[in-house]
Amino acid sequence: MNKIPKALRKFLLGYLLLHFLAAALLVWILTSLVRERMIEDARLRMTAISQILIEHIGDLDQGFQDETLPQHLKTLGMKTGYRYTLITADGVVTCDSDTGTADIGFHGDRPEVMDAERHRLGFSERYSKTLEKPMMYLALPYEPGQNASHGSDRTTGYVRVAIPAVSINDAIGSLQAYVWIFTFFVSGLTALIMSIFASRTLQPLSLFSNAAKQIGAGRYDAAPSMLGRADEWGLLAEAFRTMQQELEKREVGLVKNSARQEAVLGSMIEGVISVEPDETVMLANRAACRMLNMEATELVGRKLLDVVRVTELASAIEEARKNDYSKTEFQTLSPSRKTISARVSVLTPTAEVEPGRQSGLAVVLHDITELRQLETMRRDFVANVSHELKTPLSSILAYAETLRLGALDDNTLNLQFVEQIEDQAHVLNQQIADLLQLARVESGNEVWEFMPVDINDIGAASIRQFDSAAKKQKIELRFEPDKTQPLAYADTDGLLTIVNNLVSNAIHYTPEGGRVTLSTSHDHDHVLVVVEDSGIGIAPEHHARVFERFYRVDKARSRDKGGTGLGLAIVKHLAQSFGGSVELESQLGRGTTFRVLLPRHSEPL
Repeated sequence: MNKIPKALRKFLLGYLLLHFLAAALLVWILTSLVRERMIEDARLRMTAISQILIEHIGDLDQGFQDETLPQHLKTLGMKTGYRYTLITADGVVTCDSDTGTADIGFHGDRPEVMDAERHRLGFSERYSKTLEKPMMYLALPYEPGQNASHGSDRTTGYVRVAIPAVSINDAIGSLQAYVWIFTFFVSGLTALIMSIFASRTLQPLSLFSNAAKQIGAGRYDAAPSMLGRADEWGLLAEAFRTMQQELEKREVGLVKNSARQEAVLGSMIEGVISVEPDETVMLANRAACRMLNMEATELVGRKLLDVVRVTELASAIEEARKNDYSKTEFQTLSPSRKTISARVSVLTPTAEVEPGRQSGLAVVLHDITELRQLETMRRDFVANVSHELKTPLSSILAYAETLRLGALDDNTLNLQFVEQIEDQAHVLNQQIADLLQLARVESGNEVWEFMPVDINDIGAASIRQFDSAAKKQKIELRFEPDKTQPLAYADTDGLLTIVNNLVSNAIHYTPEGGRVTLSTSHDHDHVLVVVEDSGIGIAPEHHARVFERFYRVDKARSRDKGGTGLGLAIVKHLAQSFGGSVELESQLGRGTTFRVLLPRHSEPL
């Protein structure tokens, strides 16, 4: 018999598992029913014997205290195999069939006795520590009649009967063993029969598997030897052979087209991508792979738009199919982003293209990254300036219009609106001033007066300027000056602008109860200004762009705090103008540290 297929093995395993689960459920139900029945039979026997014993005690003159009871219980226990115990209403054992009249402890707290006291019959099944085996107990109250000479109608004691539960447990265990043996036998037999029939039925699968492996190795003549069968396997074999022929035909066509196009386009400077009518890439030359930052193996044989996920290119391809030609521009998604100009045209139909079918496409790529970067910088600057100036102007216009339409006569609002207009005008004025300063610094037309500058004096001046703002926001503002009073060789106003922007930024982005620390230090050739805060921090993905103009990590909070988005850009350009640099160290939620490194003036003041 052939090897059992993996799918069949999984099916048989699931079948056996389900079979055993069903058997386990059956065993549990059957065990529960049989056990309940056997326990109920034992209860009935114990109840009957207890009632007989109670009647016998009722016939005695002394009742529970009769001297003949111990011997009677012992004889009865030897004949029946049961254990009999007489317990007074106070829980004291008067005699026992196993121990006689010896004191065996207080029994009033036994479950069966407590149940008999409440319900006139008590039954329990538990493990006996005295006998070291499971037992079943049944207790009935003893109530002498009204006319008895030795008592009243009140309960004067309890008659308890106990039998071992081992016989019931043994019977249950035997039943379970028989059921499980039967289950294993039936499961194994049915699984064996099913595997034999299934293996014979699924035997052709191995032939198809071998044929598929041969196709993978390039042999397209390895068809399954079942083409003459009249069942479903024969139809599948015929379809398999048709698939083999079609695959062979397509592979030959792809090899021919690839060799022809690669010879013509392989040495071109422009990037060229040729795609089939279904947009599968037939050829991509070295220049195209370089522009898209991909290997040829990543492009050839795959859908172009599945690999190059660019909306502009997809639109250009769709337009080219309608108008035979289109052009577009897009940016690559690789880390080194490039701007690519793409021209898409329809390939001339060949004899291999069936009439009415779409032709393939040729995509020619040109790298215009540098040209577009210059244009983008100019356009972005104008757009950012317009946007940043528009925000305060819009607020000023809105408040002014509100005042004109009637709020001017509202004494509770007019002063508030005028103050808002004044604040927005101040923001607008600050943005214009920052723009002018940044423009002067970038153009190189700013005239700097380089001189030795005590950075401790600069730090102290900045601390004085922002002390009230920090206290207002409940922020601790510290200054840790260098004790040696190092001198920086820079412009005084420019250095103060650097420190003020960093301290202002730290205060803006530090919540109440936080801390901002300004410190100065030096080494042999440089002085160092460090501004550290315990604020919200900056995520790593923003580190590379925080020094760009108008770039904000949290735009809403920046505008709410009155930021212009130019402070860090001014800091960077000023530091570079003075021959220094600025560094950033920050983690989100753990604060931010800016370090400004400037040339040191070695001579003392």
